[in-house]
Amino acid sequence: MVETIVHLNDDEELLSYFGSFKGIQDFLLNEEIYNVKVDAIEKLISFIKEGTKKRRKQNFKAYFSAIDINEAKGLASILEELKAAVESEQIEPIKKVKDGLISQGMLVFNKKYLDIFPEKSSDNYIEVTQKNSEIEDPNNLDKYFYWLNYDVNDLRNELLEAYQNKSLNSKLVRKFVGEFKKFLNGRLLLKVISLDARQIVGVPILLKMSGYDILPHPFLDNEWELSRPVETLSNQNRINVGDIVAANFTASRNEHFISSLLFVDFDGAEVIPQTLQQALSEYVDSDYIEEAYKVFEIKNNEDEEIKSFLLKKLLQTSENVRNLLSDDLKKLNEKRNDIAKAGEDISKEEINLEQNRKIWHKILKRIDELIELEEGYQLDEDGYEKVEYQPEQFIFNLQSLFYHNDEQHLIYKTGIIKSFVYALQSNILTLIAGPSGTGKSSIVQAFGRAVKNVEVRMIPVQSSWTDAQDLLGYFHPTDKAFVPTPFMEAMAEAALEKNKSKLFLICLDEMNLAHIEYYFSEILSAREEKTPTIRLYPKRYLEIAKHTLINENASIEQQKNAEELIKLYPPIFKIPDNVRFIGTLNMDHTVKPISPKVIDRSFIIEIDHLKSQEKEEIKSNLQFIDGKIEMDYETFKLPILDEIKVNDAVEKIQEVSLLFDEYPNASLNSRGYKHIRQFLTFAKNEQEKNELIDYIILGKILPRIEIKKTELDKITDNLIQIFTSYSLAHEKLKDMLNTKHIVKFW
Repeated sequence: MVETIVHLNDDEELLSYFGSFKGIQDFLLNEEIYNVKVDAIEKLISFIKEGTKKRRKQNFKAYFSAIDINEAKGLASILEELKAAVESEQIEPIKKVKDGLISQGMLVFNKKYLDIFPEKSSDNYIEVTQKNSEIEDPNNLDKYFYWLNYDVNDLRNELLEAYQNKSLNSKLVRKFVGEFKKFLNGRLLLKVISLDARQIVGVPILLKMSGYDILPHPFLDNEWELSRPVETLSNQNRINVGDIVAANFTASRNEHFISSLLFVDFDGAEVIPQTLQQALSEYVDSDYIEEAYKVFEIKNNEDEEIKSFLLKKLLQTSENVRNLLSDDLKKLNEKRNDIAKAGEDISKEEINLEQNRKIWHKILKRIDELIELEEGYQLDEDGYEKVEYQPEQFIFNLQSLFYHNDEQHLIYKTGIIKSFVYALQSNILTLIAGPSGTGKSSIVQAFGRAVKNVEVRMIPVQSSWTDAQDLLGYFHPTDKAFVPTPFMEAMAEAALEKNKSKLFLICLDEMNLAHIEYYFSEILSAREEKTPTIRLYPKRYLEIAKHTLINENASIEQQKNAEELIKLYPPIFKIPDNVRFIGTLNMDHTVKPISPKVIDRSFIIEIDHLKSQEKEEIKSNLQFIDGKIEMDYETFKLPILDEIKVNDAVEKIQEVSLLFDEYPNASLNSRGYKHIRQFLTFAKNEQEKNELIDYIILGKILPRIEIKKTELDKITDNLIQIFTSYSLAHEKLKDMLNTKHIVKFW
């Protein structure tokens, strides 16, 4: 083993990855979530891919001989998620993936590498970071100075000038504090340096690999001390001098101490343990400490402050560890000697639990035993070619995949695909209209074949549907079972925990064969609520189901029905966030008209037959790709533009909408403006944002119009003049005006 390490330590290719391993390790050990670079993530992914290939290079084969290949591949997958989260600059996804890396063993994986390459690689890493400290700096204090001198330098100078002129004000301080919160991700670490009868004083710090650094004041030479009167402090007995605390903060509220900049919430401050003993004492008794050392591979000579901070982080993010070290386990452990002596079965540990928890333990255990539910059809996704998700290329890749992935060689205009995708991302009811054979249903199914983690459920609408029961299903009071329709089964499937990363497209085919507002009204109304829910049956039947599951005399069928009520069809069912509703429409004499209520809540997309020349032009621009685009639901719903950046486009759409202000239901309301704002945030750049105005007028304003031609005559000239800026909407408006009596979309 020693010879192998020496050999690997001389390998330049393996050495070249040190900076990336060190960068990821720093990222995982610190509260800061932006201290990781995409380059470091990509290089670590490349390292794992090289090491897990079937035909590995000799050096990678030697290194990975002691590493579980499947676990390494799992870490690579999570690193891909981290890369996407960092690129999108969304705080919550980064935190979530960071916790996932910790709980899946990334720290141990990193440690194995850093143990092998401790000397040569660290020299190389320091040399690289000195050459380019702006790219990858291992020192948190240096990052603070970099932030002050580059990111907020103008604001810092403004603060100093105002202080010197005795004009420092709360508005300027709030501006600085807002930027400082972004730098720290909202939480400040302080070292308590003084605590007496009058006040508590702390200094801001940043943790590092060995101890901490004290942050100097942003623009003064004085020490940056933050104080609070003790008489206003509710938890003064919990905080002691020398403690490190994590606290929320706001801009300073006291004009006399405004130069201190921050007001620290010591009341809500959390004391961070600085020794392993302190950290573990919050969770377990001393009997577990030695075992915890082994589990987390912590050596006695390692830095106490850092390892305890890390350990606490692991304890917070690992459900298994929390269960292992919970109070219930401690109580059960106190009885283990008696149970062992009596030779009783481990299930008797339940006698120490509360009665309610005991009942639910049996219920969940019984559900596990009856878990043989029929699984819906799921596409076997093994073996397909993986296409990397690239926001700028997403629509064009879809256009190519629609053609090459399907035997029908589907061809759609780019604008149709954009309207369809952005309406789904905005979570607007998407209605696709057009003659038979234009690909209304096919575009939905093609999207499911082109993108990973997309499930499509096609629901044929019947002309006999008259109420919500036809769409959702009904409760059978005799059997005490809910009888779902395919539509309701699709929603229940989407709600399962295992499917939360998937996007479910539920398409109501020929949606207007029946009156939409009759059978779909409950869904339409629920979608207007902050938490969209529908009522399936009275709540009392859930209590009956609970008792049925633990009743040994109940039949298998009764227990099965009860299990489905609890697991799949609760009385108040929350419409899953990852569901999108689509409807295809035929506009002929056999169908029902679309009501203003439905149009108001929808985005209308018209698909027409393409001419041969149009098809050939589209085909000539397609690139040959097949397979699936790598994407999950969280990535799919992330907007590109901030809502503030779409205000100018919204104003242009409002200019068009106001032309119809005098006509009932024709101009946009607050719901409509909310829809278009969401829609525009998915534009990839400024140019596309302005192009989307045409599609929005076509899909959100023109379908609302149903006006007598004589009443519209007075604004017709003005309409045509304004609409000339929007070619698609202009052509549709001309068709609508070519009528004798009523000007309408269909």
